[in-house]
Amino acid sequence: MKRVLFDTDVLLDVFLQRHPYFTSSAIALDTVGQGKIEGYIAAHAVTNLFYLLKRQLGRDQTRSLLATLLSKVHIAAVTDAVVREALASSFTDFEDAVVHAAARSIGVEAIVTRNIQDFRSGTIPAVLPEVFLATFN
Repeated sequence: MKRVLFDTDVLLDVFLQRHPYFTSSAIALDTVGQGKIEGYIAAHAVTNLFYLLKRQLGRDQTRSLLATLLSKVHIAAVTDAVVREALASSFTDFEDAVVHAAARSIGVEAIVTRNIQDFRSGTIPAVLPEVFLATFN
């Protein structure tokens, strides 16, 4: 089964129903629920999502959404080794470097993101949700 890590921006598209990105991001994420792929998120994405969603949706709804998400996806740990790899990388954006290093540590085949530019120095393909659906699904 293919292993894919979903970046925070794709998850925010789904949870906040951000248009025009909502549909493709939701369909991509739903491949996990359908059992077509093994989905992951980086550990620090959980805290980032909670902070961002709580401001718009409130604490209870945010907890519920994250509980549902975590019942379907796995968490890619952000360990000492992951952080050190991210610090040593050539990534311009440190958060993206951490995402990439966490993804590498678990051997995913792709990172689904709308921010493909910041992952271009990585070794894992970063793909838009639409590209993921066309090629990895």
